[in-house]
Formats: sequence, C-alpha cells, structure tokens
Amino acid sequence: MTASTTVASFSYPENAIGAEARLISPVLDMSALGGAVLSFEYAMMALANYDELEACYRSSEQDEWHVLAMYSTSDWTNTFEAVLPLPNLSSTYQISFLARGLGGYYIFLDNIRVASAQNCIRPTDLEILENHPTDVLIGWTSYNGESSWILEVDGVNHTVNANPYRITSLSPQSNYTVRVKALCATDNESEWSSPISFTTACDVITVTDENPYTDDFESSEDFVCWTSEIISGIDNWVVDPGYLNPNNTAFFIWLGGEARLVSAPLDITSVTNPTLVFKHKQLQGMSSVDELAVQYRTAATEEWVMLANYPFPTEGGYETVSLALPNPSPTYQIAFKAKGHDAEGVYVDDVAVGTPAAIGIEETDAPSALVYPNPTTGNITVESNAINAELTVLDMFGKLMMTAKVASKYTDLDFSSFASGIYMIRIAGSNAITTVKVVKE
Repeated sequence: MTASTTVASFSYPENAIGAEARLISPVLDMSALGGAVLSFEYAMMALANYDELEACYRSSEQDEWHVLAMYSTSDWTNTFEAVLPLPNLSSTYQISFLARGLGGYYIFLDNIRVASAQNCIRPTDLEILENHPTDVLIGWTSYNGESSWILEVDGVNHTVNANPYRITSLSPQSNYTVRVKALCATDNESEWSSPISFTTACDVITVTDENPYTDDFESSEDFVCWTSEIISGIDNWVVDPGYLNPNNTAFFIWLGGEARLVSAPLDITSVTNPTLVFKHKQLQGMSSVDELAVQYRTAATEEWVMLANYPFPTEGGYETVSLALPNPSPTYQIAFKAKGHDAEGVYVDDVAVGTPAAIGIEETDAPSALVYPNPTTGNITVESNAINAELTVLDMFGKLMMTAKVASKYTDLDFSSFASGIYMIRIAGSNAITTVKVVKE
C-alpha cells in the first residue's frame, strides 16, 4: 500500500463517533475448495482514540456475519498485512470489512485476496530486524512450512534457505527495495510479498572542531543517519514534514509507549570540548506531559547512559539545550528517548554536535555545570561559568523544588530535605540551557 496506489478508505465526520460502514465482497463460489485463506493489507491512524476494523464472513446472504478478526491500532508510518483462514466454505460465500469510527482518522484497505489454502501462500510482514552500513537482517512470516525462498533485492533474485536472512555487500546510506516469495515445492511458488524499501545505516561520521555534525531534519521526510527503535507500544519517531510545525522536526507521540531515536556513530575524539545542542518542545496535555530523555553510549555494544531528562513542559514553545558530552569515543552515539503520557508529543530539532563555537553558540551561552558530590546525601556544590544565571531544581515529575542565582563560580545547594530520588539542575544561559542529573540517596 503506497501513496501512489488506489485504496479503499473509511472516514467519518468528527461528530459521528460510533459510525459504522461495511464493505462487502461479491458472492464467491468456494464449494470446490478444500480450504481457503483471506489476505489483505490495512493501515489505521489516530492520535488518541483508535477506530476498529473487523474482518468478517458469511456462508450466504441470509446468514449472520461472523467476525474472523478485529484490529484497533494506530501507526502513522506502516502498513500491516493479515492472512486469515476462511471456515465453512460454501457456494454463496462472502467476506466483508466493518469499520467503526471511535475518534481516529482513517482506515485503509488494499490488496484483498481470497485463495485456495492448497496454494503456496505468499509471505507477509517483511521487516528489517537489524540495519548496519553494509548489511541488514530481514525477516518475514511464512505460512507453508517451506524452507526455501526467493529474495529479490533491487531486481536481482537470490535463493535463500534461512528466515531471517542477512543481506550483505550493501553500501552505507543507500536505498534498496526487497520482496520475497515462497518455494513450496518443485514448480510451486507463491506470489511475491509486498515490497519494502529501506536505507542502510550511515557509516561512522567524523566530527572535528572545524566540521561539526548538524541535522535540522529538513533534507527529507525520512530520517537520514538516524534510527528509530521501539521500546514499548508500536509507534516510532517520525519526521513531521511541516504538518504540525512550520518546518520539519523529529516528532514522537504515543499513549504510554516509548521509542528511542539513535544517531549514527560519531567519531568525536578530535573535538575540543564536545557539546550537544538541540531544541525540544513538550506541551502540556490535560494534566500530563510527554517525557524526553537524552542518552549517550560510547559504542553500539555498550549500555545507554542518561545525560538529562525532561519530564516537564517547555515554556514559550521550543527550548534550546546545551549538554557536554562525556567520555568521547570513535563510535559515539546520542539518543533521544521519548515516553508518551497521553499529552501533546515530543519534538526535537536543530541537533548539533561539536565545539560550542562551531555549532553557533558562545561559550557563555552554553553554561557549564559540574555537580559534586553526586550522588549526595545532603549538600552539593554546583561549579559553573554562568555567573548571574538562573538555576532551578526539579524532580523527575517536573515539580519545582528550588531556585537560586549563580552568584559565583561555586553555588552550594542543600538537598537534605529532599526525598531519595533523581533531580535535575537546570542553568539557563542567554541562549541555551544546561541540565545536570543529581541523585539524592
């Protein structure tokens, strides 16, 4: 299902919550088949409430409709495939799709097919499981118990005997299209699966004092050299192409789900005072705010380390943040981890890694902050260059705990009355904000 094809769609006015419509097939004579399967593709979109889609059958026009499966989901970027066995075959068989509007946007249907179960059924659910600069691991769902497939990569066929299968000898940051068919027996092949396209991961990007790394997400409606990983739920980060903002941004929204947006490996070993600068926006939705965490790791095999956490709303739209990057390495990665709380989403834009001067901020605009002892049982000292800047302390829920003025290089704070937990110290410079995590034991 692509934007260039014609599909069946269901929509309804905003004031018609609960509206239903049924799409009914012609009458099908299935009496000579020993078994049959229904396959189709569907897509559903929503921000809050999800519509419902039911796949149904009946043995005759006088029969009641029987539900085969029900779908209620939301995904702004993916199309799903379904394969369902059809029971109680007859000479007057019909299938139908019942759409029920409950507050979502659209339901789309395409590539509906009814076939004999004796046929070699085409694979579905092609998915890139691992994405590297020169190879990817691809997997799919099979229905025939077969052990061989034909995998087509940009028009070139390969017979493979494994699922999942690793495609090698690819080029970094390059586009490919793949599809697969099953080999059920001699001279018995399935139809091709729906194709998927992917872009291989970027190779290591070298960052120097003279050449910082920047991305404002304006060059494409897909991420370039970033990878979105689902942690929970089903939704990913996406590039919002100006629908919700005047220009492209990285955008995440989901009800309770989490996803991590991961950069390509960055070699920052030659950077003097490596610094991350970015803009983010989280707006209050009812009584909650979606959460943003910033993380780093020194290599893909290492664990993620928290740099800062933002569980509170930004004031006046976007907020610019500056964070020092510790432990530079030749395979450094940063990540933006979003967690949905039924609010207004998480936005990230204008990401830059380099020296403060190279990425467009003065040293005084990027306040430094060194906190010790950390963890603490009571008193801490904040060492900062941001003289006369405002300092605030918030808990992990965004509650304001303390404010202070950075009157000198060293500012003493008393955490002794605070409960054990994690707190964020924020120091606001003239054009950027530095955030430091503190653990109270």
